Order: sequence, then structure tokens, then C-alpha cells
Amino acid sequence: MGLICPEYSAIRSQIIRNINKQFPPNIKSFDDIPIESKYYKTKRNENFMIFKNTDLIIFQSPFQAYIFSNYHKNIFADGTFYAAPKFSYQFFITRIYVGEFNMLYTISISILKNKKQSTYETLFKEIKKNDNKFRSNTLITTINFHCDFEQEHLTNNASESYNSYLNNIFPNKPLFYKLIYILKEEENLSYNDYQRRTKGNWKKKKKQKIFSATNEIKILIENYKSKEINLFYNGCNRNELVKLWKDCLIDLNDININLK
Repeated sequence: MGLICPEYSAIRSQIIRNINKQFPPNIKSFDDIPIESKYYKTKRNENFMIFKNTDLIIFQSPFQAYIFSNYHKNIFADGTFYAAPKFSYQFFITRIYVGEFNMLYTISISILKNKKQSTYETLFKEIKKNDNKFRSNTLITTINFHCDFEQEHLTNNASESYNSYLNNIFPNKPLFYKLIYILKEEENLSYNDYQRRTKGNWKKKKKQKIFSATNEIKILIENYKSKEINLFYNGCNRNELVKLWKDCLIDLNDININLK
């Protein structure tokens, strides 16, 4: 007699429990946020947290800083209270529109303790300081900074779609380390997406290396694995998982066609 396959809900609950076991005890106050932590590393083992003081903590990977430094014509910013941990005031997001791909990329995520003007000034000062390390040229160009998402259709979509997505992931106030975990998964999705679209041009500048089909397939699979984890957190059903991996097969087939 064959083995009995466990129910989908039981498998999902077990996966979430196993992931949650990786996290340390939850943060109770802003002052308890550590300055250094192994959880502040991206999946590529790069620094993710770039700044922290008594009022603010900023997360930005080298990839996100690179995107900001090289595609900074239009920057969109918005804050949400729903995805902010209980001990904080606001969860603040900055995004950039990359016209050549018609894509929006998140370039920084911050958790604010208060709404003081000085806190926001420090936020943008530190982001700019970090991004200057990755600037490919020294030319000064005009930056259009959009904070009011109701002024333009594009900015409105940028805000509502991403905030809605975050609110679906976190129907309740998130635990600090669980929030960081999801942010790193999201960052890795964006990184893989950009690498696929540019065929490794960013790495090529540094290492003169062109991504092979094998590397592209590996990136694609990791991308879909991250999407699967996020679907689990979002309370997905079997049909959504089947569709996810069906889309993966379609993308794999596209890679094969491009090789011919």
C-alpha cells in the first residue's frame, strides 16, 4: 500500500513553521534593533542594512544602490503603516522606473520610528551617500522625485500595487525578522529579474563575464523558488502553485528557443 500524502494545508503550515524557527526572538522596541546581525545579509552574502540610528533603519543592497545610481531620473516614494512593525511609525519605500524594461524596482526600504522632518532628511541623505559608491559616471542629472502618488498614473500604480502586495503578505503587523526575510526574498527576485533582462551586463562590466544558458536557468529557478515561498506566506492554494510552476516551464522553454 502506498504512503498517504499529507494535506496541502498541513504541508504549508509545516513549511512556515520551519522558516519561522530560523528567526531569533522578536524585537520589542526600536532601541532593541541590533546594529549588526547575520540577518542583514542578502542571499548573495552582501550587506543589506546600510544605516541605523535611534529613529531610522535603512535597507539597501549593492544591487539596489546600483539601480538608483544609474536609473535615477524618476524616483517614487511612499510610506505605509500596515507593513510597519508594531514598535515603529512607518515603513517607507523608494522605487525607480527603468524605462527600457518598463519595470519598477525597489531601491530602498526603511523603518521609521517617528515622522520628524529630520528623520526623512537623514533617510534621503544616507541613501544618496550610499548610492554614490555605485555611480558609473560623475555627471549631475536632474532627478524627478515623486512623493504624491495621486499626481501621476504611473506613480499611483507604483504605490498601490506594491503596498497592496505587502499588505497581502502581512495581514497583521509583521515580526521584525520575518519582515527582513521577506524583503531579502523580494530583493533577490528583483536582482534575478534584472540579470535576466540585461543578460548579465552589470556583472560583465566588473568581471567581463557573460551569463551562459545554464546560469540563466539557475537564476530563473531561484526566482520561482522565491516566488513560491512568498505565495506560501500569502495563503495561496494548489491552483496558484500549479500556475506558478507552469509559468516557470514556459520561461524555461523560451530560454531553449532563444538558444536555437
